[in-house]
Amino acid sequence: MAPLDDREFATHPAFGAAIAAGLAPCRACAIAAFYDEPHRHYHARAHIREMFDHAVASGLRLSPAQALAVLFHDAVYVPGAPRGSNEMMSAQLMRVYCGALAAPLLDRAYGIIIDTADHVASCAESELVLDLDLMRLGAAPDDFARYSNAVFDEQRPLIVLADDGEARGFFESRRAPFFDRLLARPRIYCRDDFRARFEAAARANMARAVARVRARGSRGTA
Repeated sequence: MAPLDDREFATHPAFGAAIAAGLAPCRACAIAAFYDEPHRHYHARAHIREMFDHAVASGLRLSPAQALAVLFHDAVYVPGAPRGSNEMMSAQLMRVYCGALAAPLLDRAYGIIIDTADHVASCAESELVLDLDLMRLGAAPDDFARYSNAVFDEQRPLIVLADDGEARGFFESRRAPFFDRLLARPRIYCRDDFRARFEAAARANMARAVARVRARGSRGTA
C-alpha cells in the first residue's frame, strides 16, 4: 500500500463533505486498501485521486453522495466480471462500510455508483461523477495510450494467447464495442464544462482506437 499522507482520501479536500456527513476517516483509509490490490493497474488509487484532484482544481464541490460514490465506485474490481457486477458489489460494500450514515444519503450514493456501469445518469447528482470517471478518455493521445495500456494490463491474465501482440489485438477488439456505444451518443459528457474540455479529444481517441481494430479486421479478411 502506498504510504498515507495529506493527499489520502480521508484528508482530501474533495472528500471533506463525506467526512462531515459522518464517515470516519479510518473507514476512508480502509477503503483505500482495496485500490491497492496487485491486479489493479488503472482502477487503482491514482484513479480515485485524479477524480478528487480534478474536482478541487476545477472548483467543483462534491456533495456527500458524490464524494462517497467516487470513493467506492471501483472498490470492487474483478477483471472480466459481467458488466454491472463490479459496480453492484461496490455499491453494496459502500452500504456495509457506511451503514451508520443517513439512509437517503446512502441511497443517492448507491444510485450514482450503479450509474457508473453504463455511464448513464439516472439523476442530476450522477452527472459530475460520471464525467469525472470518463475524463481520462479525453486525455492527450500519449496519456490515452498509457491509460489503455494500464487497462490492458488488468485484462492480460484473462487472455489465453501467449503472444502479447495477439493478446493486445484481442483486447482492443473486445473494447471497441464500448467505444462505439459512447461514440454513438450525441454527447459523451453530461456537463457543459466537461464537454467543452474533453468531448472532442475523447471522440478522437476512441475513433482512432476503433479504426485500428477495423483495419486489422480488414487485413485479416483480405
